[in-house]
Order: sequence, then C-alpha cells, then structure tokens
Amino acid sequence: MGKRTILFDLGKWTYVFPALLVLGLVLLVPLLFAFWMSFQHMPIGRPATFAGVKNFIRIFQCPLFYHSLERTILYAFPAVGVKAVIGLAVALFLNQKFWGRGVLRGIAIIPYALPLFIVCVLFWFVYDYRGIGNFLLRLVRLRPIRWLSYQYAMPSIILVNVWHGWPFFYLGFLAGLQSIPVELYESAEIDGASSFDQFVHITLPLLAPVFWIVCGLSLMWTMGDFVTPKMMTGGGPADVTLTIPIATYKIAFLLGLNYPLASAYAVAILPIFVVLIYLTVRRLE
Repeated sequence: MGKRTILFDLGKWTYVFPALLVLGLVLLVPLLFAFWMSFQHMPIGRPATFAGVKNFIRIFQCPLFYHSLERTILYAFPAVGVKAVIGLAVALFLNQKFWGRGVLRGIAIIPYALPLFIVCVLFWFVYDYRGIGNFLLRLVRLRPIRWLSYQYAMPSIILVNVWHGWPFFYLGFLAGLQSIPVELYESAEIDGASSFDQFVHITLPLLAPVFWIVCGLSLMWTMGDFVTPKMMTGGGPADVTLTIPIATYKIAFLLGLNYPLASAYAVAILPIFVVLIYLTVRRLE
C-alpha cells in the first residue's frame, strides 16, 4: 500500500513536471545568468572575468541609479493607487443588480485584454497635439498641451498604465465582493447601518486580503514595466521617465553594451521584488 501511494504521488508530479521545466528554463535560468553576469567584467570582444562587487559599487555610487529608482517609484505607486480606486469603484458598481450588468462586465475588461504595445500605439494618437487629448481639453475651454513634454511626460505614461491596468483590480475586487456573505449586509441593515457604514465596517475589512494581493502583484508588474516608458517616451525627455527597466536596457544595449553593469542594475532592485512577493504570499495564507 505504501509503495502504491508513493507511485501515485510520483505519477501526479509527472503531469506538472513539463510546466515546471518550462518555467524553470524561462524564468530561473535567465535569473541565475543575470546574477552571475552581475559579478563579471566583460569588455566588448573579450571573455568575461570575475569582477567581484565592483559593478554594484559602481551603480551605488552613480547618481543615475538613484534617479531611475526615484522615477520608478514615482511611476509605480501613483499608478497602482489610481488603478485601485478606479477598480474598486467599478467593482462596487457592477456588483449591483441591474439590467445589462453582464454586458458592462465584459466591456470593462477590454482595456486589460488589449496587448500593452497596442494600447501605447492608441495613446500616440491621443497624445498628438491635434489628437483626442487636446480636443477634449478644448471642449472644456482649456489650452492644449504637449502631453509627452518634460512637464507632463510622467503623468501621461501613468495614465496609459492606469487605463490598461485598472480592470485587473476590478476583476480582483469583484471576485472578493461576491465572496462576502449577503447575510452580513442584511443583518447590518436590520440594525440600522447606513450604506456607508456597511462599506466601512463590512466591505473594506473583508476585502482587505484581496486588496493587498492585487496591489502587491500590480506594484511588481508596474515597477517592471518596460513597454510603456519605452514606447511612449524612451525614458525621456531629459530622463524624466527613466525607470529602472529603461535604464537597464540603455546600459545593456545603447551605452557601451555593458551587460554586467546592466545585470547589476537588475539584481540591485531584486530585494524590493522579494519583499513584495513575500508580503503577497503571506496574504494568500
């Protein structure tokens, strides 16, 4: 019986082994290679040699690293906050019973279903000086602006990220709302609690685990977002949207092909992602 149980357990692992193998090749191998590369010195046309922590000393002494880290934080945290507010508002609205709710639920996920590079191309036309963005400003009697200029570039790419990413929050919050027992609201209503009191004392506390999970995941994805800053501004103008992924790309491919230093850039922010993953996993327990 014991051998049969062991064989049965091993048989179950054979079903997931191909997927684990692919994930290991796609995720783990590049991560280990980047970690190894960050300790190397590799001039163009020469083999790599061990350099110790010189690459890390170099980036920690470089003002550009702290500038790109600051730009990453200023890009990720406001975007996640706005997405959370919009997603929660839409989830609360579409959790109500009314005619056509199913159609609206389907329409709401369209921005998230579109590939990010397509969203960026669409916003090229929105941000054109003669585009939809300035057309809407003129409708409310405001002056047209240069959306991707130094002054407005960061808010503009945050808007792109928010438009594409808020349905993820909506889906998570809607699933969380539907898991809350209706009896709690009925009991609170009998006790005379207002809709606001029910939201504060029932909805928010029971939705908190979902909130932290979706915020943690979205924060990791937004901090690692390469497509939006690259396609909209390329990190400019004047490095105002130079996030860590863009800085890593420029060091690796545009500024001397310094792969070890670019790898050190990526490894240096790895502890931030580890902390976010740890906090997210704790909420899953």
